[in-house]
Amino acid sequence: MYKSTPSAAWCKKRLLVTSLFAAIYQTSAIAADTSAVSGEAVDDTSEQMTVTAPAPVQKAGSEHSISARELENKGANDFGSIMRYEPLISATGASGGSGNGKSGFDRGGYTGYNIRGMESNRVGIDVDGIAQPNATGRGYVGRAGLNTFGIGRDYIDPYMYGSVDIQSGATSTETANSAIGGNVSFRPKSADDYLRPGKTSAFGYRSGYDSADRSWHNGVTVAGGDEFLRGILVYSRRDGQETENNSGTVDAYPANWHSDAFLASGIWQPNDEHKLTSTFDYYHKTNHTHYDTWDSQRQQHHRHRQPDQPDPALGPEPEG
Repeated sequence: MYKSTPSAAWCKKRLLVTSLFAAIYQTSAIAADTSAVSGEAVDDTSEQMTVTAPAPVQKAGSEHSISARELENKGANDFGSIMRYEPLISATGASGGSGNGKSGFDRGGYTGYNIRGMESNRVGIDVDGIAQPNATGRGYVGRAGLNTFGIGRDYIDPYMYGSVDIQSGATSTETANSAIGGNVSFRPKSADDYLRPGKTSAFGYRSGYDSADRSWHNGVTVAGGDEFLRGILVYSRRDGQETENNSGTVDAYPANWHSDAFLASGIWQPNDEHKLTSTFDYYHKTNHTHYDTWDSQRQQHHRHRQPDQPDPALGPEPEG
């Protein structure tokens, strides 16, 4: 019986490796001969094409921008109507729930925006990167002012701004005021929005009427300058009354309000690498309103009620 020795096994492995190398070399030679016979020239110096693409930017939430032209087409004339046609976004006049619109105390102004269910101070608002103050509640106003705010956040005239940027959900660190519900940024108008090479001046005037609160609006925009020094002046005036509730039984409490907004912005650009912008933004609103307390009708009833008649507002008198 034949038994293989270690030297014989090593020789077999070496012979197998040598056979594999020979097979690979023979295959390469056949491929080279095939290319030569077919007559196809292989140019190793041909230009190589490199395709590149920007890396996707991962950001939380979603972003959307509204231009000044879109605001005009939508008929945006106040803080609330800016979001009139924006899905999942609305403006709240009170803290929410049963307190919305139930009394004259809700006339402290809009408390902010509601984005995907988050509202009031949980949604950040900034103008040109400057965060707006939070809505302020009332210390004590009785049941008529329950769940209402004394000072809102609607120090906004839509005519003064060139765009509105909306961030829904979590906001990035780029914003001045981060909030858990989202952020709304107002960018003031700039001379660059109206001027371009070959156009050194611009003038615009707008007038409008809103039948909901019988308000008139007049706005003027003037821009001028060159590629080195340019500026813009914007003025807006609004006069209105209370918003009609179209109720045949209970009328809206009377109101008479006026607002003035002024914007002045200048740009100095000595070269393409340096640009200095200065902006002055002013807004003032006065609201004259009248509110009858819930007890006014009861007090009037007491004055006209006979002494021996019970007060229906207090319920039936106890027997005995």
